Amino acid sequence: MIYPILVEQAVEELAEGEKITLDYKVQVYQALIKDKIIDEFGFPTAYALSQGYVESITEEPNLEWDEFLDMYPIFKKCDQVEFERINGFWEITTDFQAKLMSDSFQAKLTNIEKAQIQEFLSGRQRAV
Repeated sequence: MIYPILVEQAVEELAEGEKITLDYKVQVYQALIKDKIIDEFGFPTAYALSQGYVESITEEPNLEWDEFLDMYPIFKKCDQVEFERINGFWEITTDFQAKLMSDSFQAKLTNIEKAQIQEFLSGRQRAV
């Protein structure tokens, strides 16, 4: 199961290199909801944003490649030729999307990297 990126980030930060179990992730997820840091869907709450616990980052149009990589560091592992800027946003082909979601590619990723891909793809209406 892939948890929302805020949960994955909290789990990795709190675990400090210890083995991470599913039970531990569930506990962190529930604690973040209880403390009003995220909602049940994993989105930051207004409270968390206003307190500075979470920073809202929105992909703006016409980002330079390096700025895009700052938002989605997972794509530093990918060749820029796999991306095309369309209407000001970096997009990928359906073939590359299939590769990103393939079991062989996903097996090499951390949970945070998987969440970054999920976050990137969730913001896309269509692939090239």
